[in-house]
Amino acid sequence: MLEQLKQAVGRGSPSQRASTGAFHECRQCGTTVDDDADGCPACGSTEIARYDL
Repeated sequence: MLEQLKQAVGRGSPSQRASTGAFHECRQCGTTVDDDADGCPACGSTEIARYDL
């Protein structure tokens, strides 16, 4: 069941999820961003959420 949840919410790139076990997403627009990004490349927001899988 946990594996199904990871697949359903795991929208980061496969290599990003495999290397860190987490992905980063803009809270404003939902764009997946790199873990070292200062802001969202799509909307410019600096509110980035980290989801640990």
